[in-house]
Amino acid sequence: MLFIQSLNTYYEKQERSSEYARLRTGDLFRKIDVGNIHECEVFAQMIDMHYDTRGGVSQAKAYREKFRKYGTKIFTEGTMDRFRNYNELMKFIRIFKEDDRYRIMFCDENVEWCPTKRRGHNEAFNDKNSIYYHRDRLNETAFVLEKGEYGRIIYNNRYVDPDNQHWYNGWHIYNIISCDISECKEKMFFRKQPDHEYRQLLDLR
Repeated sequence: MLFIQSLNTYYEKQERSSEYARLRTGDLFRKIDVGNIHECEVFAQMIDMHYDTRGGVSQAKAYREKFRKYGTKIFTEGTMDRFRNYNELMKFIRIFKEDDRYRIMFCDENVEWCPTKRRGHNEAFNDKNSIYYHRDRLNETAFVLEKGEYGRIIYNNRYVDPDNQHWYNGWHIYNIISCDISECKEKMFFRKQPDHEYRQLLDLR
């Protein structure tokens, strides 16, 4: 199975300082409640976080945590319905199973509340059967995980609230490991370096 820990830190203009930036770059993993993990093709722990500035500058705190089971339907690049992709798949990544390996791809979602569209390498540019056919959008392999390997994806983004047009930023981390459920541990992402790391960082001004 594939286990994914998704960490999403949302912050505003006043939290773009170097002090907060150092906190974000050092906050790469969290503990896992192993009792919440269930056997499936892909299991995800998703934690949304923000800063509580009332007590000074300190590590982001979780305000929402959920666990989600995915079946084989997650092994797809999605459909032309971008909102469905955004809600039903893992945001900004696509997963493909290749025998005992997992190909993890990073792709631009191209949704209206996330206008920082990434241009660049599109591996499916010439594939007529792909939703990315002849599109100038980022869609590339971040890494391929063998059994027991651990990879990390780091990306950032700017978002706009469609209701009030309020802008805010996001710092996102995917910790991903290919292992059996019996191998899942509370601190399994606490190793200093993953086997693979992929970064997609925008210059957010």
